[in-house]
Amino acid sequence: MNLNSFKGGAVAAVLTAATLFATDVGAATMYEGTYDATSVNTNGNDHTVWLPGLFTGVSAYWQFAPNSGSFVVGANNATAQLSGTIQNNGVSNYQMQVDVSYELRNPNVPGDTTKNGGGAYDGTWSFFDIAKATITGIGDLSGLSLILSVYPDPQVEDIPFQLGEGANDKNSGLGASGWFSWETQISQIYIGPDAFDSKKHGDINLNLRLNPDSNIPDQVPLPAAAFLLIAGLGGLGGLRMYKRKS
Repeated sequence: MNLNSFKGGAVAAVLTAATLFATDVGAATMYEGTYDATSVNTNGNDHTVWLPGLFTGVSAYWQFAPNSGSFVVGANNATAQLSGTIQNNGVSNYQMQVDVSYELRNPNVPGDTTKNGGGAYDGTWSFFDIAKATITGIGDLSGLSLILSVYPDPQVEDIPFQLGEGANDKNSGLGASGWFSWETQISQIYIGPDAFDSKKHGDINLNLRLNPDSNIPDQVPLPAAAFLLIAGLGGLGGLRMYKRKS
């Protein structure tokens, strides 16, 4: 390789990396791993799930209990799975099992709306669509289930589930959040409080911490563009050394 081609390649790598950083190409940071999902705080209320209107006179706030929820991100962010038991903040014997499957959006773009109370979207978040989702009553709420779907309607507004630093919509830490619509289904064995049958909406807000048993390092890898930038800068450094030796 001659000097001119070496120099041109190094400069091209730097320019490519700079261009990728400056534009939203939908290349999200990889978050593969298993995370503990814990509560955020809204107006003094700790919660992981918000379900307004489900029960009359009962708190709309629910949180994972007695243990943290589990949030598992698959290889290449292709899928995500949220699971665990939530408990009502006001009535502790009201408990339900959360089971939500997500699929990465293609392309990975924020849609019409992002929830940015924890920090503005910076191009590194991952965005997911609901693949299949239920919240199922247990114990005193046995026989009650909620079927979750996109909120409010994909034909009206495009609001995906989001994952990243500040994406929990409440603080700047690593988290996730998203709206959803829900509709109740009640079986004959349900003997709990009255629930609405009409379609309603709710919210998920999560603080995420990498589970120590996860086999993924406790760090977030750099986006691909960062590696290009490093490679390009390394190339320019090599060019300077080449010129000194010449």
